[in-house]
Amino acid sequence: MSCRLMTIGAMLIVCLLCLEGAMSDPVSFEVAGQEPDAKAYQTCRRMIVGPDVNQPESYEGYGGFVGWPAVTRLRSGQWLMAFSSGCWHASVPWTEEIKKDPASRKQFEEWQKLGLPDLRSPRGGRAHIMRSDDEGLTWTQPQVLVDTEDDDRHPTILELADGTFLCTFFTYRLPRVHYARYMLSRDAGETWTDPMDLPGKPEQTAFSGGPAIQLSDGAVVWVAEGKLDPQSGAHCIGVYRSTDSCQTFELASVVKTDHSLYEPTIAETSPGKLTMAIRREGDICFSEDGGLTWEQSGSTIWNLYDPHLLQMPNGVLALFHGSYTKGGVRVFLSPDGGRTWRGPGEKDGKPYGYSVDPSVYGYSHPMVLPDGTAYVVYLKTGGHRLEDAQTEALYALRVRVFDDADGIEILPAPGSPATKGKDAATDKPQPGDGGDAELGNEF
Repeated sequence: MSCRLMTIGAMLIVCLLCLEGAMSDPVSFEVAGQEPDAKAYQTCRRMIVGPDVNQPESYEGYGGFVGWPAVTRLRSGQWLMAFSSGCWHASVPWTEEIKKDPASRKQFEEWQKLGLPDLRSPRGGRAHIMRSDDEGLTWTQPQVLVDTEDDDRHPTILELADGTFLCTFFTYRLPRVHYARYMLSRDAGETWTDPMDLPGKPEQTAFSGGPAIQLSDGAVVWVAEGKLDPQSGAHCIGVYRSTDSCQTFELASVVKTDHSLYEPTIAETSPGKLTMAIRREGDICFSEDGGLTWEQSGSTIWNLYDPHLLQMPNGVLALFHGSYTKGGVRVFLSPDGGRTWRGPGEKDGKPYGYSVDPSVYGYSHPMVLPDGTAYVVYLKTGGHRLEDAQTEALYALRVRVFDDADGIEILPAPGSPATKGKDAATDKPQPGDGGDAELGNEF
């Protein structure tokens, strides 16, 4: 394996990351291996939800947008996929009464310039759940998972060791009011508790898919961005813990720096040892005590969004993400729990990960399969242009991570064109579908 070593983040080590904890050495990046087959994603991906495919039941305010999927494999072997629906990238409630509020109307008009339709939507978007009993080959029709009075975004289901289901999501309404919430189920998702808030109901809390994990000792750790420091105008990361099967959560620690932090993701790399990655500067943090205290390495200048850490069975730590640098869904790989990272190259001095699907928006969610590969679900576009929102689609494919953490192979999802002997997918993306998040760091 040919590698080139580059130390990153050194200029941000001193006094920038302010937490009651030690500073760690900066993480490093190595150029290793090469990109996977450039066309493999076209035949290996499969549309799970989209135009004329597994559409949710229509409701007032629904305009074709589906997004923010997250997938879970239960111990029973059943698969669950949760996702949001609505009329646009952000499907906020919109009524004649809401229009009377100047602040709400101002934000609506800002988004309307991007493509948000003037569509009556009394309760905004909602969240759905689908099930598969044959390893993702067929799926049930979407059922309503939660429908609050606000837009219900980024639902993810985590199965705990005692069989409890934890569903994390956040709600959004104008003008820029959003809260992290959760529900519990004790009957495999047939019924759920009413939505609950994090302790203290901190303002502007949010996350992307999969913010909670269960540790080897049974504790549940959930990370969320939000206004968690009264003395700072920046968004911080709150690390919440539960030791009673999510009956209660407590704020265990806060991670903050001189810039706002968004969309955190965590993974347990060995018992009690956690790695966290954060949008957009790519801050990497480490905990040796289950999230109670953190070492912080500084920003990595990776320019990523929607990061998702996944500890692979072969010992490699994968960081799936959307890339501002190269576009689409990509993945960095680490052989040592996040201290060293690898990718196929750099652009203008900025490292980038291995390409999973370069044609799409970049928001994804992965899970580990019994064969050691990752099954990744993701959305086609950002749904900013109205025509994109109305024809939005959710895709899936599989990824094999090389044992030496120096590359990936794109593999077919069950039911994809590749499994049917077809040469190319019939739902090819249009030019310009890829790219970064047009609403900046807010979404």
